[in-house]
Amino acid sequence: MKIRKAFKSDIPFIVNAILEIEKTENLNTYSNLFSVDNQTAFNYLEQIFLDDENLHTELSLNTFSVAEIDGILAGCCSHIFTDQEYYLNKSEIFPVHLNNPDLQNFMKNALTLPNQKSASEKKHFVEYIFVSEKYRRMGIAEKMINYQMEIISANIIYINVMSNNNVAVKYYKKLGFKEDCKVTIDTLENKIFPCAEKIILFKTI
Repeated sequence: MKIRKAFKSDIPFIVNAILEIEKTENLNTYSNLFSVDNQTAFNYLEQIFLDDENLHTELSLNTFSVAEIDGILAGCCSHIFTDQEYYLNKSEIFPVHLNNPDLQNFMKNALTLPNQKSASEKKHFVEYIFVSEKYRRMGIAEKMINYQMEIISANIIYINVMSNNNVAVKYYKKLGFKEDCKVTIDTLENKIFPCAEKIILFKTI
């Protein structure tokens, strides 16, 4: 198995991985945020990843690594640091790439979400940890997380996970992660995410 930085040719795999993680019944978080169908959400995310000026967010190619087995993509994950630059970059992504009225729908939907910045800022996160079904139970996720920990200059690493994803929570705790806090990320009035709450886990390196 080989773990390496992501290339532009990996973008379709990464976008599909994100949409699989963010699946909400027949749609996904980004379809819900943009009020569009799945294919349009895929197209938007692909455009965002192809933007060479889009850097340092969980939707930026430069933050992603991928795992290969015999030349076939098996998994991916992202590393972000939630400093001021991160929030600035993220705020600029969607106005550049979304067309009206999808941008207006995004802005309206985003305003309904709880503010979680205080629980997430100034932390190193490993995000969008994904392994293709064919390659699961082979230790790939652990190796990708370890790869990120080796290149991150920090004493603590964090992971976000939906609170209803019991399998993932149990797995990360098995790897030595501990619960830091729970954060409300959705509202009953306007459901966007696959779950209304996420757990932030941490591990000291």
